[in-house]
Amino acid sequence: MDCSVEGCEKIAVARGLCNMHYKRWRKSDPEVQSRRALKLCSVNGCAQASESRKLCHGHYLALLRTGGLPTLPLSDRKPKLCSVNDCGRPTHARGLCRTHDERLRVNGATMAEIPVREFDGTGHVSRGGYAMIPVPSSLRHLTGGQTKVAEHRLVMALHLDRPLFDDEVVHHRNGVRCDNRIENLELWSVAQPKGQRDADKVEFAVEMLKRYRPDLLAG
Repeated sequence: MDCSVEGCEKIAVARGLCNMHYKRWRKSDPEVQSRRALKLCSVNGCAQASESRKLCHGHYLALLRTGGLPTLPLSDRKPKLCSVNDCGRPTHARGLCRTHDERLRVNGATMAEIPVREFDGTGHVSRGGYAMIPVPSSLRHLTGGQTKVAEHRLVMALHLDRPLFDDEVVHHRNGVRCDNRIENLELWSVAQPKGQRDADKVEFAVEMLKRYRPDLLAG
């Protein structure tokens, strides 16, 4: 049977209407909308529309995750804060915020005395836990023209007053990747000689001295 709407040749699926016109009818019919509006979450005090098991989306997820329902509406529940004194950030795991949990995992301690890096909206933290920041145009000569770099590499480049080589890495002494104070950073070189002959090693040693201690070659 064709759709009852004049000019529509699609097959009717419900109430003499095709799928498209049936959906339009459900969206526009006041009775249907009023019935939908009355289907609220069954948790007392929750005014959200029910989605599954007579629960709103938030309470349904709470039921799946915890096996029970909160006694207060979700809007009235205060978020759990990090257990580190004066942190004030929402918990991520083990009663800690994401930063302090990462410190505990890597270093075995939350290192509460080290302030957590705050961003002003222009930077972000990479998946590896490094602070990524925009580079002002006046400093891009230190980053090879890059407009956003890891903060610890820029701090070291500013300290050395030169761009970093590709085979140089900046190590965090305390293991906290967002603690980018210069006293917490040290320069490492991962360069290696290409061969194992004595001549190759001597040549490599001279190259390293030219780069880092040219004063030792002056004599």
